[in-house]
Amino acid sequence: MTATVNLLYSIIGSLGLSTNGFAIFILLRLKNRFNSPNILILNQCIIDCMASLFSICQFVDVSLGDSLWKSKIKAWLYCCLWFNHYIFWSCIFASTANLAVLTMDRYCSVIYPLKYSAKKNNKWIKVALMLFPWICGPLAVSYWIMVHRVGDRECIVEWSNINAQRASGVFTFLYMEIAPVTLMAFVYYKIFQSLKSRVGESSAIGNANSAARRLNVIKTMALVSIIYAICWTPNQIVFFYYLLGGDLDLDGIMYYGTIALSLLNSVVNPIIYTFKYKDFQEGLRKTLSCLFNRS
Repeated sequence: MTATVNLLYSIIGSLGLSTNGFAIFILLRLKNRFNSPNILILNQCIIDCMASLFSICQFVDVSLGDSLWKSKIKAWLYCCLWFNHYIFWSCIFASTANLAVLTMDRYCSVIYPLKYSAKKNNKWIKVALMLFPWICGPLAVSYWIMVHRVGDRECIVEWSNINAQRASGVFTFLYMEIAPVTLMAFVYYKIFQSLKSRVGESSAIGNANSAARRLNVIKTMALVSIIYAICWTPNQIVFFYYLLGGDLDLDGIMYYGTIALSLLNSVVNPIIYTFKYKDFQEGLRKTLSCLFNRS
């Protein structure tokens, strides 16, 4: 089954690498690529591209020579950063953090439009928003390093006590499931409620086109949020059950299946941009027309 699972992860990872890589190429060609939503969507694609890359690399078995275990530093780096898939999960946690940032960015743009307009072009705010997920992700999953150690030519998972394992389970479930899903549900409910109360206002002040673009971004990101919940909920419920002390085979088909579903989330997002996001569609048309004109 291991070979089949590795093949499945490699296929999904390759698809995610391809779709996100193409999305990055299109987004970088947009004239308004440096506006707040586009730069955060670009950041999301870069993170998901990295997650897809590491899903290919880290879920493939590799044969290790004796030299690895003879060096304490090499053995520690392998066990605590690679064997435990820390780098992969750091990208996943960063992706969730970036999605939360995107959600709050849309919330501020609708609920506090004047304050948002005054600060949306501040480059330092944009840099901070882009860096936040890259810092938050690795820090949030750093506990995974602490519970892995080097044994006798093997990597060992060792919790200090059952309470520490349960606490990490609660934290992970809150971070990856409860907090983002609750945030996204609340924010998009408030956004659509606010927009509903402003029906007719945009056309009255001559900003119908701007309002339509803003609504398109919101609908696109709301759909991305729904897909996130669908793809990640099974994995988080199963992993939460395991970290609370439940009997779960981490090499079993159920757990592998939930990871495969969660990996599909990175593949689907660029497809959503293609069919729903107008800025992305314009960039896609521009790119394709250039390619056809050259030929």
